[in-house]
Amino acid sequence: MNVKLIVDSSADLPHEIIEKYNIAVIPLRVFDETEKEYFDGVNIQAEELMVRMKNGERFTSSLPSYESIYQTFVSYCIDHHCLYFPCSGDLSGTYNFAKLVRLDIIEQFPNALIDIIDTRSVSLGIGVLVMELIESLNTNEKIESVIDQLKNSIKNIQHIFTVDELQYLIRGGRVGKFAGFLGGMLNINPIMEVSEGIFKPLEKVRGRKKALNQIIELMKSRKDEEKTIVGLVYGEKDPLIEKFINQMQDIVGADHLIINSIGAVVGVHTGPSALGIFFLSKKY
Repeated sequence: MNVKLIVDSSADLPHEIIEKYNIAVIPLRVFDETEKEYFDGVNIQAEELMVRMKNGERFTSSLPSYESIYQTFVSYCIDHHCLYFPCSGDLSGTYNFAKLVRLDIIEQFPNALIDIIDTRSVSLGIGVLVMELIESLNTNEKIESVIDQLKNSIKNIQHIFTVDELQYLIRGGRVGKFAGFLGGMLNINPIMEVSEGIFKPLEKVRGRKKALNQIIELMKSRKDEEKTIVGLVYGEKDPLIEKFINQMQDIVGADHLIINSIGAVVGVHTGPSALGIFFLSKKY
């Protein structure tokens, strides 16, 4: 049976990768202040969202609709073994919601094969895991073995990111437990990570340039040299981001770097100034 890879739009995978590997994408939803509903990557793009956020508009994110998950699973589960990679179950309710949808489908189609995997990740952290899985699938190993390998990788996926403006993270309730770490100092760019599926503080750095340089140093000290794929996402490009991208291309090689702008749902929580990298660490 063929394997069908499914992600939600929080994975922030570039279109060329989605098309190359025929990956299905379930859109999460965004709501503006009038409660108008948008589907991430369908009728709202990150570029539009960033402009509107900078103009003072506020947005919230929400799970995919039941219909989006149901129809995607049903479209493929009869003839494929579906592997779904949602956002971390500690950051979003999508993982648990999808499990409920899966139970409904299994009642109707008892032979359907649908595995829902808690990636403990977000954005291109999911993307790096998907690329790792694709590489394993190409070795013709049994799917059970491939999934076991993936679960080991999930334990070691690294997310390191920084933002200029903290208001979006605070407003989205993602950093409440360490708000004291973030505030109170002028020109501070906090460096944070997603560890064990949730946001955690790493370092305070004064100035964006120093923060970006420190992110590179953290990657150098943590990255498994045998795992070559690195993901890089940004909110809006500026000269510092362009320089950072060039540095990363020199360090890891352009062919091993997945670059994309942050999608609308992730952008709601990070804002236009976000920059993040994703890779597998040395320890397994």
